[in-house]
Amino acid sequence: MQEYLGYLQAILFFGLIGVILIQVAKSYGFFQLPVRDPRSNPVKFKTVLAVFAIYVGMTMIVAPGAITFVRSLYMSTPTGPPLTLYGWLQLFILIAIFGLFYLYCKSQSPTLFKRIWKDRSISHAKPISTDFLMGVMTWIIGFPLVIAVGQLADMIIYFFLGYENYEQVAVRYLKTTLDSPPMLAVALFIILIAAPVIEEFLFRGCLQTFFKRFMVPKKAIVFSALLFSLFHFSQSQGVGNISLVASLFLFALFLGFIYERQASLFASVGLHMTFNAVSTYRILFFPE
Repeated sequence: MQEYLGYLQAILFFGLIGVILIQVAKSYGFFQLPVRDPRSNPVKFKTVLAVFAIYVGMTMIVAPGAITFVRSLYMSTPTGPPLTLYGWLQLFILIAIFGLFYLYCKSQSPTLFKRIWKDRSISHAKPISTDFLMGVMTWIIGFPLVIAVGQLADMIIYFFLGYENYEQVAVRYLKTTLDSPPMLAVALFIILIAAPVIEEFLFRGCLQTFFKRFMVPKKAIVFSALLFSLFHFSQSQGVGNISLVASLFLFALFLGFIYERQASLFASVGLHMTFNAVSTYRILFFPE
């Protein structure tokens, strides 16, 4: 009973704060989306296919192959490759992915990469710094509801399965680096900068923009959010995937919205970075 009470208190507390913040933001017209000309959509199906192929190929083929090669170089040593080497290798792969995104877009059109990141054709286009800050501010509005949904999913898992303790893949990865400052630095760069930039380019900049060729922006936001949340599904997380997918879906709705509102990927990157930064801070300084 004590466990359920804790869940209910968190759900009601964060849920109430979230609803109040949503209503306040709505009263100030925050949730109004700009009108954009669908004919100016720069993202075609081949663009989506190419960027996701780059990501999957680099993470599922190149990265494992590179790890196998590195291990072969250290076969004669009893301890194997140093852990820091894996961190730098992962960082290099992510930088290479973003570089390949850029090169592909440049090969298709000189302006494609820039147009994905920011649409300056809308009447209310703001500076990049304003877009980024709007993303950061959106965290204040969305975070309480994300927490409430996550707690609700956790309570359901506990009620039906009696399962309470699980760790997300990202949390386990971060904890493995705590004893190595170089590894921790690499992990922080990946979590706070590289991952938000790459994921926002894939799911908001390319996928959501492509969906708007066939549906209104609100539906495009929902479908890209659903695929984003399922993208983070991992078999090793077990039933924890229920809570993760539910909370990430809601979080992705805010990501898609702020990207559409500002017509700028810098806005959703700002929100994504803030979300990851707060989550990382909680893991590092308030471990359960």
